[in-house]
Order: sequence, then structure tokens, then C-alpha cells
Amino acid sequence: MAFISKLTDYIIKNYNLINDTLTVIFPNKRAALTLRNELSKRIVQNIWLPQILSIEEVMSSWSKLKLLDNIDVIYELIKIMNTNVDVSARKNLFALAAQIVKDFDEIDQYAVNAENLFDYLKAVKETETWLPGEDGLSKTESSYLIFFKSLYSYYNNLRNRLLKDGSAYYGLMTRKLYELSDEQLFDIVGDKKIIFAGFNALTYTEENIIVRLVESGKA
Repeated sequence: MAFISKLTDYIIKNYNLINDTLTVIFPNKRAALTLRNELSKRIVQNIWLPQILSIEEVMSSWSKLKLLDNIDVIYELIKIMNTNVDVSARKNLFALAAQIVKDFDEIDQYAVNAENLFDYLKAVKETETWLPGEDGLSKTESSYLIFFKSLYSYYNNLRNRLLKDGSAYYGLMTRKLYELSDEQLFDIVGDKKIIFAGFNALTYTEENIIVRLVESGKA
């Protein structure tokens, strides 16, 4: 409550809620009701209550992409992976796909060059399976290398399939916004007055987007 009280003080001091259209963005929506109640108690005249959104909601709105449940993203990846006979034969395909989706999400949230990363991983795995004096690889080793060689293809195919449907996992949303020019990003946000509140950790792409908006005076 102390945080919400301080935030309310800040809003009352810095914004005219009779005329200003304000958006407050939290890490999640738990604080939304508390902030609304605090503003209602502290301000007696008629005002426009701020629009209160979670960071996921605002990234979805700005990117115009629907945020998919993690399970839906996993099944989309499994459809792609099933075209690879060696991989689809794995008994733990769901668990494997779930881990890959998590890795793809982190790659995008931290704006990592995926092609370079997967080329590096492939080279490492090839080195690990190479033994001097031995002829060829076993079936298991060959399947292992095929899997690592396929990762960048899976990454691209999943992203393209989701974007074609107007959907995304969270990291993909933030990366699409991160890759916009300042002019494109500011045009999407428009003239809204924005407060980011309550964040104690940000991914690289989230921080980049927020800093650009703050430095431009839009947030």
C-alpha cells in the first residue's frame, strides 16, 4: 500500500486527470484495483481514471499481436518438429519442445542473434561428438547433430508461422517492438501519457523500449 500511496501522490502532483488521458503500466494487474480505489478516495471531483495495464497487455496492444498461451506455442513447435523423423521419434518430444520454446523466448527477450547462437551450438556439438580414429558417427550421434542443425530452422519457422497468424510468444512481441525505429515506436504509442510503475527487473528488449519512451518524454 505504501508504494500505491506514493504512486498516487506522484500522479496527483504531475498529471491533470480532468484533462489528461493517462496510462499506468504495471508488471502485472494485481495493483490495478488498489490504485483505482486509492485515486477514488483521494480525488473528489470528476476525473478520467487512468487506463491500467500489465506490461504483457501493452506490448500486445502496441505490437498488434495476440499473446498465445505457452501450451499453444509448444504445440505449434511440435507440428514443425514432427516434419523431422529423427526428432519426432523422441519419446520426450513435449518436454523437449517446451524447453526449446523457453529458449526461443529468452533469445528474443534479450535480442540475441539467433543464427550466430545456433551456429555456435552446432559447432560445439560437432566437436563433442568427434573422436579421433573412429569412422563415422553412430545413429544416435547423427540424430543428435541433426537436431542441433535444425534449431535455427525451427526458430524461424515458428516465428513466421505465429506472425502470419497475428500471434506471438512474449519475447517475440517485445523483439518486434525493439526492432522498430524511434519514429515507428513513437507513432504507435501516440500522444498517450504513460507511467511505468513497480518494475524491479526488466529484460533487455523491455528496458530498451521503456528507456526510449522515457528519454523522448512520452513516459
